[in-house]
Amino acid sequence: MKSAFEQVYGPPYLARLLFAEIGPKPAEDLFLRVEYDGAIATSSGAAVSQGRQDFAVLSATGLSAELMESFLRKQHSAGAVFREAITMALDAWSVGHMTAGENGAKELPEHTAIVKHRQEQLAGAGVEAAVLERGGKVAIRYRALSDEEVRSAVGE
Repeated sequence: MKSAFEQVYGPPYLARLLFAEIGPKPAEDLFLRVEYDGAIATSSGAAVSQGRQDFAVLSATGLSAELMESFLRKQHSAGAVFREAITMALDAWSVGHMTAGENGAKELPEHTAIVKHRQEQLAGAGVEAAVLERGGKVAIRYRALSDEEVRSAVGE
């Protein structure tokens, strides 16, 4: 990464990054989103009116990211079990996918449309996902999920 951004004569790199720091307790977790222009948004309340969020999103457009966050503010539950959390994450992704781009929806889609979109996308594509794990005795705090593990969690 360092050499990519130090290169003066090469083409510029555009990146939108999401970093997660898992604390000993949920209240100490931190999500950092770095935008293309270097702006940083944190889960600790970059916008005072929003307060602290226990989630973060990345999406192709600002509008789709806002709609994903709106969806998660309504649906997110800190005590969700694995199956609920995976389904909610895939539904939030569906919201982003449905609302990104020129022809995307401009408002939060209905729940039935979100579920239908998720099912259609899962029928033709694989899923790459990981979970962040608080416990453990190693520095790496995530575990990659297999496609089968994700599909069985959402009943696909």
